[in-house]
Amino acid sequence: MQEWPDGCVYRGDFGLDMKLGHGEFSWPTGESYRGQFYRDHRHGLGTYLWPDGSSFTGMFYLSSREGYGTMYLKTRLFQGLYKADQRFGPGVETYPDGSQDVGLWFREHLIKLCTEVPGGFSIHSYPEYSAFLTRSPASISLSDEERVEREPHEGEDPFYYDYKRFLLDDDLTLPPEMYIYSTDNSHLPVTCSFRKELDARVFLNDIPPFVEDGEPWFIKNETPLMVRIQKQAYKYSSTVTTTLSTFCWTTGPT
Repeated sequence: MQEWPDGCVYRGDFGLDMKLGHGEFSWPTGESYRGQFYRDHRHGLGTYLWPDGSSFTGMFYLSSREGYGTMYLKTRLFQGLYKADQRFGPGVETYPDGSQDVGLWFREHLIKLCTEVPGGFSIHSYPEYSAFLTRSPASISLSDEERVEREPHEGEDPFYYDYKRFLLDDDLTLPPEMYIYSTDNSHLPVTCSFRKELDARVFLNDIPPFVEDGEPWFIKNETPLMVRIQKQAYKYSSTVTTTLSTFCWTTGPT
């Protein structure tokens, strides 16, 4: 157990002189979190409780809601995908009267309903756009996510500058053992090697689909926001079963 002067309390596992493993952290405000930790962050499966009775059970990534989870609010229930603490992808919101909004969400906005309207607009009604029906579908790969590619060797690159070394070498990105005195990843860069460690914890040592083999994933909607949402949904598709089973275990049958 560790206690702080402001009233915060942690009970659980430690490692590397940090919260590492499973534990429970409570704040003097009445908020609490019970679940997995990694390097002082809420990271993995867990449940966050608020004083008003609201709660979130699901996946966390660097202390933010990330992946699939269930959010209990006073007047409604949301089950779906999150990114950086915000709704971001497929989800279902249920209201007290039993009605539901089902579709793709961006923050608090429902941007696409998962329904078909009989007799609605169809591109088949406009022959001038028939080319869009026959061309090869676009594809994306999770391995295309933002990363720094290995550049030519110093002797092979006529425009090689010293600053490039900071982009290519994790050891130069942050001072040695930075995690001992700062875990503020909101303002510090996350190195490639650290990102791999974080992903390994979240995906339980299973790689996200297609990351290593680079196989493409075909998409229908190529607008930038929808591409990001589809990437997020596909990245966490392998965690849906684990998240839902954990939710049922902590809350009981529904």
